[in-house]
Amino acid sequence: MLNSAGGRVVLAILSLAIGLLLFHAQVADALVVRGDDLLVQNAYEGAGQRYLRALRFDSGSAVAIDRLTFVALQQRSPEAFRSVADRASDYLRAHPAEPIVLFDRALCYLKQGNYRSAYLDFSHAARLTQDPEQYTFAGWAARRAGRLDRAVDSWRQALRLRHGYRPAAAALSELRR
Repeated sequence: MLNSAGGRVVLAILSLAIGLLLFHAQVADALVVRGDDLLVQNAYEGAGQRYLRALRFDSGSAVAIDRLTFVALQQRSPEAFRSVADRASDYLRAHPAEPIVLFDRALCYLKQGNYRSAYLDFSHAARLTQDPEQYTFAGWAARRAGRLDRAVDSWRQALRLRHGYRPAAAALSELRR
């Protein structure tokens, strides 16, 4: 059977299928790289398609979700923000302590006007990373959500982590005016 043309085709297809199963993460990484090539050319639609394909091969690719978030931010489409937030939520069910994806989902929530959820994700990411920038974002989201107490706490935490951190200091001084 393998000597026939049909047998060789079946063997080739089977080999490809086994290769995809074994190397799905590498295929996803290659798609992210190709998406990055398109991204630097401002081909957002094509880049986004590559990142989506990467997620089909490897749903655990935080890099693909991160890049997809960047594309959504460039496109400024409510539908794109919703889609990325949904994909990030799917990812976070399996990897709840991934600060990059938490931050990305928070950005999407922020752009959708869901300030409470943005605050929760920014503050969770900030606690994981102890990054003053993320605490500052949490503060702004809390302020927009009407939680001034949490905003002040977040900005003060940013300043405890990095004395004189200008974005947090500016946010606090703005409140004093």
